[in-house]
Amino acid sequence: MNTESGNPTSEASPKKLFEDDEFSSLAEAILSSAGVGIYIVQNGRFVYVSPLYQKLTGYSEKELIGTHSLGYIYLEDRGTVREKAIRSLKTKSLEPYEYRFVKKHQEIMWALETIAPISYEGERATLGSFMDISHRKKVEAALQKSEENYRLLFESAGQGILIAKDETIQFANAALAEIVGYPKEVITTRPFISFIHPDDRSIVLNRHKMRLRGEAPENDYQFRVMTSDGTVKWLQINARMISWDGVPASLSFITDITDRRQAQDELRASEEKYRTIIEQMVDGYFEIDLAGNYTFVNDAESNIVGYAREEMIGMNSRQYLDEENLQKAMQSFRKSYRTCEPFKSLEIEITRKDGTKGFNEIAGSVVRDSGGKRVGFRGFTRDVTERKQSEMKLQRSEERYRDIFENAQEGIYQTTCEGRFLMANQAMARILGYDAPEELLDEKPDLARRIYVNPEERTKVIEQVQREGVVRGQEIQFYRKDGRKIWISRTMRIVRDDQNKEPYLEGIVEDITEKKESVDRLRKALGGTVQAIASVVETKDPYTAGHQRRVADLARAMATELNLSPDQIEGLRMAGIIHDIGKISVPAEILSTPRRLTAIEFSLIKMHAQSGYDILKDVDFPWPIARMVLEHHERMDGSGYPNGLTGDDILLESRVLAVADVVEAMATHRPYRPALGLEAALEEINTKKGILYDPNVVSVCLRLFQDKNFVIKA
Repeated sequence: MNTESGNPTSEASPKKLFEDDEFSSLAEAILSSAGVGIYIVQNGRFVYVSPLYQKLTGYSEKELIGTHSLGYIYLEDRGTVREKAIRSLKTKSLEPYEYRFVKKHQEIMWALETIAPISYEGERATLGSFMDISHRKKVEAALQKSEENYRLLFESAGQGILIAKDETIQFANAALAEIVGYPKEVITTRPFISFIHPDDRSIVLNRHKMRLRGEAPENDYQFRVMTSDGTVKWLQINARMISWDGVPASLSFITDITDRRQAQDELRASEEKYRTIIEQMVDGYFEIDLAGNYTFVNDAESNIVGYAREEMIGMNSRQYLDEENLQKAMQSFRKSYRTCEPFKSLEIEITRKDGTKGFNEIAGSVVRDSGGKRVGFRGFTRDVTERKQSEMKLQRSEERYRDIFENAQEGIYQTTCEGRFLMANQAMARILGYDAPEELLDEKPDLARRIYVNPEERTKVIEQVQREGVVRGQEIQFYRKDGRKIWISRTMRIVRDDQNKEPYLEGIVEDITEKKESVDRLRKALGGTVQAIASVVETKDPYTAGHQRRVADLARAMATELNLSPDQIEGLRMAGIIHDIGKISVPAEILSTPRRLTAIEFSLIKMHAQSGYDILKDVDFPWPIARMVLEHHERMDGSGYPNGLTGDDILLESRVLAVADVVEAMATHRPYRPALGLEAALEEINTKKGILYDPNVVSVCLRLFQDKNFVIKA
């Protein structure tokens, strides 16, 4: 598109390309039949547009003449087009370039354009030729996608796959490299017979050459290879001729059958019988004569069609094909006969011997005799019944989707990122207190203010879903239409397409208000029960009354500093309140003795962690409280009790509880000693950090007391 700039004329009028009317009409006809739109631009504005240019762009001559040419270029392409046009005009190279053109009604079209400087009515101008290449661009994109899918299929195949031309391997997949033990770079740079066992090289090479000559050697046979470490492996090859870079090549599927061969050899040795190894292909293989009668089938083909092998020999395909599918098959075979080109992906529906229907995908090619005469066809059959049934089920599923959508108990919706509803089902309307989904769609785009109890949550979740793609099980509060607050559980994802359209949000919502209220009531009841248990321990051990509560408070503060989840923090607090419950199994006189405990007495005290676990292990807490109680005297170096656990084998919450327990115990009074003081307690955990206590937990505890002035309340 021309990049010359100039002031727009006050009255732009269309001009003829040629003054002579008769000659002009002839020229217009020639330009129209040339298949390219022609235009002339002076000072950046159209002065002539051919009829085909008008037809391609959707604009009339009147709409185009006098307007600036750059105004029709897709905004993102304008800079590139300007640079290429300037270079083309300067060098007079007639180099074509592609860009997106904005047709009438904002439709985007891919255009191929070539420009050249000319003199028009005595003034400098630009002549441009213009082609619509939108279809070609779509085909190129589809081809690229197909090639990517082929590459993925080729590399992920379980069988070894290779393509051989002349006597070298042109292409090999990862499975083949694994089978022979050489990297693909080595496989594709050496003659393929160098990998084959010396005794088998001639047969493999001869069959390969025959195949490339268009003859019909045995395609499915076995041979031996020498792997990189000298191991001999038996391989089964299924090969056929293809065209590769315009010349004959061999496409081979390789399966490692070493284990199977060894088993067969052992069987033959034990039975002293020789049995022909029948090909073992997943896909069916068949050969038919020119009349369509089977001359050979493998077991897979027999199983797919539903007839025994002996029944199929001499049988015609008409026996299991209806007229429509018979004609479809005959059309492909006839074309292959005429062109001698193989055909692929012929899908037909069959009726098996037992009357059931099936879908087969067939690929085939012409078979020649030794004199080159066409005598029949060979091909491969794949049973795609399951895939076709899945496709039909998918279609039926999509037809049922609307019913499911409308009758689902969960709210389903789509909104723009700005907050306007695009779609909602009846359940979504009901959850939010509306009579019908249409009321939601008619609302203004201010979801954050109207629906969210905490509007800033919407901004946060939008950022999260744009970053991660999906948010699952998020529990937030919404306002209903009547202003009542409800709790909902939501899963939401962001949806983008490849049409440069704005992304939108899609979500599923469940009203969990009643469940949340029930959980809150249960938590309160559970908290009261735990507090009652703690009171039982303190009744038996009055000297440590309040110890569990203070440990729980300190543990909760440390867990908050560690950024544990609210659920983990609550569980840790509950465990702290009853972490010494096992002391009810220790004699009261030992708990309250004012002297230092003997070794036997201390061993009884140490049993309280296990006793506490035994008491709590069958209680169905929503947190691992029994484990925390069991492990709160374990130490990082394994010197703790009762199980001598080390490092990460100790639950994180247990490590937090251990530090809180030590600090509180040293900082407060005990029957056998006065309080050692907070300073001594902090010195203890700091000195033993990384040895007895988790270093991260110790750092958080020190920060609480030294930087945030945490106080252990009496």
